[in-house]
Amino acid sequence: MTRPTIIDIAKHAGVSFKTVSRVLNKHPKVGEDYRRKVEQAMEELNFRPNRAAQQLRGGRSSMLGLLVSDSAAIHKLDEGNRLPSYLADIITGMLQSCQQAGFHLVTENIDSSDAEAGRAWLDDCFDAVSFDGLLLMPPLCDCDWLLDELDARQVRYARMNPGTQLDRGLCLVIDNYAAGREIGAYLLAQGHRRLGYITGPASHFAHTPRLDGLRDAMANVPDTQLQIEQGAFTFDSGLKAGAAMMDSAIPPTAIFAANDEMAAGVLAMAFERGLQVPAQLSIFGFGGLLISQSTWPRISTVSQPTIAMARMAADALIAATLEGKEWEARCVQIDYELKLRQSVADISG
Repeated sequence: MTRPTIIDIAKHAGVSFKTVSRVLNKHPKVGEDYRRKVEQAMEELNFRPNRAAQQLRGGRSSMLGLLVSDSAAIHKLDEGNRLPSYLADIITGMLQSCQQAGFHLVTENIDSSDAEAGRAWLDDCFDAVSFDGLLLMPPLCDCDWLLDELDARQVRYARMNPGTQLDRGLCLVIDNYAAGREIGAYLLAQGHRRLGYITGPASHFAHTPRLDGLRDAMANVPDTQLQIEQGAFTFDSGLKAGAAMMDSAIPPTAIFAANDEMAAGVLAMAFERGLQVPAQLSIFGFGGLLISQSTWPRISTVSQPTIAMARMAADALIAATLEGKEWEARCVQIDYELKLRQSVADISG
């Protein structure tokens, strides 16, 4: 059914469309009788004003959006099933930029797996809010239908650590392949030959090069073994994948998890099984999340400056908005750092 316009409201109420516009904009010089007629017509036709269009008439909205996608609906999240912890770092970085520039931040969750529902959500959302720019988190940053929709709407967007199509939007990435290879080389140098790797979700593409780098590091060393288990970037999936590796006939001596939350799950499972970390099992994470430095032993990890990356994305979106610049696609590679902590032991002796 076609959404009614102010012309439809004007005809239904028997007034001019200028009168309808004045009612919508709360003009003080509209007679009470006319106001009641317009409001009654809007109610009868189930009319919803396009607030985004109203904002655009006044110029920029001074509003950035953060779009995330979680496998569970927001209303199903609780103490046992939460959004990824790195979102706190992303929000921190964006808020730092927004507050300094006088912008506002809106966070929304979209199901990236359902394109039809996602497009319907976009229609509703963009009718209500006019974003000056968006930051897309995985897996949304690699979602073809979403990128196509945003391009068609000419919306500025930045992408946090995408794994595909690095020529679309502002892409902030780290060299995941080099990091995975460096972790592999380090673990091998410590004498480990039986390694385990816990993947992220299939819809997240950035972690795949980490495994490729690990495999290439192992390819140069004879008599190495690699066990791979599926993970979901959650603590619980780290528990389950870690248990599967510990239960194997020849368990790994070192486990590399594709993010720190899963690495913490492996650590918890190791203690539950009575294994000493790192004496009997070494653990390496990824991301530099708060949890990696809150455990004991603290977890070795790849530290990426997530807060700074989010701030960089927000700064770029805000600057383009204030200066009226055309948004150009570009890819910015961010440096990472290996944080070597107490969760890895040297067994080469």
